[in-house]
Amino acid sequence: MLDTHVVPSLMKWGVSPHADLVYRTLIAFGPWSVDSISRSLEMRPRQVRAALDELVALDAAVPDGLLSAGRAGDDRLWSGRAPAQVLSLLRDRHHRAALARERLHHRLVRASYPSLVPDPARILAGGARPLEGLERTLERLAEISSTERHENLAINPEPAFSTAQVKAAAPLERQSMARGVVMRCLGVPASAEDESDWHDEEMRGYGLEYRELSEVPGKLLIVDRTTAFVRIDPGNRARGMWEITAPDVVADLVSLFFQQWARATEPARFWTPPAGLTPRENTVVVMLAMGYTDVAIASNLDISVRTIAYTLSGLMDRYAVTNRFQLGLRLGAEAASQAPTEETEAQQTNGE
Repeated sequence: MLDTHVVPSLMKWGVSPHADLVYRTLIAFGPWSVDSISRSLEMRPRQVRAALDELVALDAAVPDGLLSAGRAGDDRLWSGRAPAQVLSLLRDRHHRAALARERLHHRLVRASYPSLVPDPARILAGGARPLEGLERTLERLAEISSTERHENLAINPEPAFSTAQVKAAAPLERQSMARGVVMRCLGVPASAEDESDWHDEEMRGYGLEYRELSEVPGKLLIVDRTTAFVRIDPGNRARGMWEITAPDVVADLVSLFFQQWARATEPARFWTPPAGLTPRENTVVVMLAMGYTDVAIASNLDISVRTIAYTLSGLMDRYAVTNRFQLGLRLGAEAASQAPTEETEAQQTNGE
């Protein structure tokens, strides 16, 4: 899983963690039976069968006709289709869905914007000011982010962020979390074009709380419950934002945020490594599993390639393995074994 020529994860395209792990195993080892996969990954046979059903529906796995002659049920051998073929199908499907979501998003955001702040210009003098243009807005957000001390609440209606946007915001967000700032972010399901998945996983490792709704009322940022930012034009990021400090308006926006937060749910993560890893270990192994190279990880996280090597070396010593691939399988198997079972989830739901 963590080798240099890693198979790109299917989880970005909505595939479940168990199905993604089974797919990687089939690609790595060739035709395998349910029993072999179950023993290797320490997954229950029914979990393996459910994962294979999911992969078959995506045309990502098939029974191996040549080697499975005369076999049936759990004795049947399974193979994974070539990653290039599978990813092409998934990209095409998600591209069509992303275009439809984007068109819907633009209609909804303009219709829902009045529920945030109907007319910031009417707020009493001193209670709001416009930050005209994207450059001025980013400068002011950087200023206030460097001084926030307690809490950062954000609503992001964008289904996708570019690498440039993420890298520009990442250093300030890391600094805020290092100061102990509580960060809660409410967003919408990411489109296939989104390039912020690695940063989301990094921030969650440091304590970010993230939830999603199918749609949100608009762009909103609240710092320490004293200052709020909303877009001047909800459909045009380049126009800039209103900076609002009027206490009653900020309080209303805080209330709006938590109303939406209560309705939202935490989405399934790309992959949750086993408990016990440090935030840096967690981020590095997740990014490697996503298909990032050491150089790309070092660039995104602002660390050296040598630091990544030291991090992985420490993990290999801890898990008594000799290479990255073995480490990936061990981490994946342990994470799968720690995942809640259907029975456990039902008990938690019923309060048992």
